[in-house]
Amino acid sequence: MKIKALFGAMFGLLALNSGLAAANEPVDLNGSAVQPAAFNSGSPVYQTPAWAHRSGVFGELLVLRARDAEISYALPVNGNVPQGDVGILDPEAELGFRVGLTKALDHCSSFSLSYTGYSSSQSDQVDVNAPLSLAKLLVHPNEANAAANVLSASGSYDIDFQLADLDYRFIVLSNACTAANLTIGARYGRLDQDLSVVYTGAGLTETVTSDIEFNGAGLRLGADIEHHLRRGTFLYGKTNASLLAGKFDASYLHSSNVDPIRVSSGWDAGRMVSMLDLEVGAGWQHCCGLRVTAGYMFNSWMGTVKTEDWIGAVQNNAGNYRDLSDDFTFDGFVTRVEYHF
Repeated sequence: MKIKALFGAMFGLLALNSGLAAANEPVDLNGSAVQPAAFNSGSPVYQTPAWAHRSGVFGELLVLRARDAEISYALPVNGNVPQGDVGILDPEAELGFRVGLTKALDHCSSFSLSYTGYSSSQSDQVDVNAPLSLAKLLVHPNEANAAANVLSASGSYDIDFQLADLDYRFIVLSNACTAANLTIGARYGRLDQDLSVVYTGAGLTETVTSDIEFNGAGLRLGADIEHHLRRGTFLYGKTNASLLAGKFDASYLHSSNVDPIRVSSGWDAGRMVSMLDLEVGAGWQHCCGLRVTAGYMFNSWMGTVKTEDWIGAVQNNAGNYRDLSDDFTFDGFVTRVEYHF
């Protein structure tokens, strides 16, 4: 329903602005509304509309942060009473990229192929002195050394994703300065979560690692709208929804310098993961073929297995394995540069 509402709002705005491409506008051979550029002997000479599909290449710089992804790994205590800041691994904003190419079939339709890569890494360390100590939050509660606190803990947490998209995009509504497009395509997606935490105590070093990987592919549907202003400037908005059929593989290992396997668990299952992308922004384009946009984007992976939930399931002796489903979200800024041939 949310996706339907987004598409409906975009088309509603276009209809109000353009009157659904009034019938008295000039139309080119492809059926697109165009603007008369000049008149010669009483006959207008038409120019390509600013929103027309063109062949070219593009690159994007992404600055994204994962939300609702933090992991608490160590708790400072004085006896059994918390005292101090919890050790947390919470990803910060990191750089990503998208590259691709577009092949226009005409002014109203095109194919595009793109690849997106994003990688984030966060590290943290907590050290205390007696009488304080650190409770180990990521070990199994029934493990033999679980109740033995430590004086130092450190960890690293990586979240990466990769996307590959193949799209067919075509205009459904347009006038001289505004156009709305629909997109039909396919998407491959991969999401990786890697965690490593080290607890250091008196003569014993313990390591907890967790790895979760998802690979899936499926259909992708979308819509976008752009409205051109003066001097090459324009506003745009776009949204896409994808449904990926794939598989999650998860592993957990608690080891130490004297015992390579203290606790070990693995899990895999097929899942349907839904993805929602939303982007709004502004841009500028030049007649030479250069086009630049900047905006805010939101990306959500729904129905995923998150590291926090996976470790919690292991600690509960599989009591919650069937409830492993949560949402991953990324948001931030995107800048895109295109060159049209």
